[in-house]
Amino acid sequence: MTPPARTLLRLHAVAPALGAADLARAVSRVLTGEDAPPGGWRAGRRGQVLRYGGAGAEVIAAWDGPELRLRYRGEPAAATRAAGLLHAVAAAAAGTDPVPGEVPAPRTDTPAYRAWRELMARWRVPDDDLAEITAPGRLTALSDHPRPPEEAAFVYDHIGPPEPPPGWLLREWFAPDTGLYHCSAPPGTRPTVRCPDPAAAPRRTELLTAWQSLVAHHQRAV
Repeated sequence: MTPPARTLLRLHAVAPALGAADLARAVSRVLTGEDAPPGGWRAGRRGQVLRYGGAGAEVIAAWDGPELRLRYRGEPAAATRAAGLLHAVAAAAAGTDPVPGEVPAPRTDTPAYRAWRELMARWRVPDDDLAEITAPGRLTALSDHPRPPEEAAFVYDHIGPPEPPPGWLLREWFAPDTGLYHCSAPPGTRPTVRCPDPAAAPRRTELLTAWQSLVAHHQRAV
C-alpha cells in the first residue's frame, strides 16, 4: 500500500514575545530564504498568508502574541526539517542559530505501547503493515520483509510533538510522517489515532476505542 500525498505537517503556535511583523519576517526567512516572500504576504481570513512550495503559513495578530498556523505538504523524508521548524523560526527572529529541542528516546515499556502491540496482534495485522516513528523522520519497520516501512498502514509514533522554543506555546502539532493510521500517546496524554483518508474514518474510531480500552486494562494491571 502506497500512502496518498497528504499533509506532512500541521501546526498552530503562539509567540508571545514577538510582534506579528517580526514573526512574519522570520517565517518567510525560514521558508523562502528571504525576509519577504516572492509576491509578498497576502491578506487571509484571519491574518497574513504566505504560500511557497508545499507550505502555507498564516500569521495572525492576537492580544496574547502573534499566532502561526502552518501546513506543509511533502514527502516523509522532510519530517526531520518539520520537527525543527519552530526552533528555526525562533532563531531567525532572534538572529541566532537554531537550538533544537530535545528528542526523547523511544520507550517500549509504556501501557499505551504494550496495548497497541497487543491490539495489532489481536487484529492479526501482519508485521509488514506495522512501523514505528523512532526519531523525527525515521521510520522503523517491524518486519524483516524488504517492503519499505513508508508503506506501513499502522504507525506508532514514539516521538510526538517537539518541545517548543522557550516562551512559545504549541497549540497543535501533527506530523504523521506516513501511515494510514497514525497512533500516538505521549506520556500523560490519552491515545490518539489520526487518519488522512476520510474513507478509513470508521475503522479509525474502532481502532481508537479498542486501544483506549486495552490501555486502561494495562494501567490497572500496573
